[in-house]
Amino acid sequence: MRMKRFNISKFGLILFLTILMSIETVWSLGVTRPIPMDLKLLRGDSARFYFQIQNVMELNKQSCSYSVSGVEPLKIIFDEKEAIVNVNEVQNVYGTISIPDNSPIKTYSGDLTVSCRPYAEGESSGSVIHKTLIVPFTASVVEKTEERAIRTITEPKKPAIPSLTMYAIIILVILIAIVGVSYLFSKKKEKK
Repeated sequence: MRMKRFNISKFGLILFLTILMSIETVWSLGVTRPIPMDLKLLRGDSARFYFQIQNVMELNKQSCSYSVSGVEPLKIIFDEKEAIVNVNEVQNVYGTISIPDNSPIKTYSGDLTVSCRPYAEGESSGSVIHKTLIVPFTASVVEKTEERAIRTITEPKKPAIPSLTMYAIIILVILIAIVGVSYLFSKKKEKK
């Protein structure tokens, strides 16, 4: 009898921690890799790219700045210096990559670093929580036109799961967990 009680308690704890971790995952910021991911350019070329900052159920809108490092001598210029991402929204950030004429032929791998903090009008007092997200950024300088790959950027589709659906999924998972634990406890009482 003691062993069954331990297993039910263990099951309940694991279920609770799983739900807690899934909620923590949902309440966060996200950054996509730059699109297109397979930039292949000739010397002297330039191309447009974008990435997305996803403010999925954060409590505040976020002010995010970004930079790319590790791809020198390639030049990267963003359309805006920072992006304001509202709660439950996805913000596209556009930029241009330019290849200097004297760039070595190779694949350049670096990091796109996005640093976000809660948005505040004017000056904020006290400590502010900064979140830094890093994703890979790669671009290849190629020698021949046949190897070159430049795609025209089109407006991306909205995320597949809107925020209300995400809330419904969370509530459904919690209800399933409650029903499962209740069922296990009722079976335990019947055996006594």
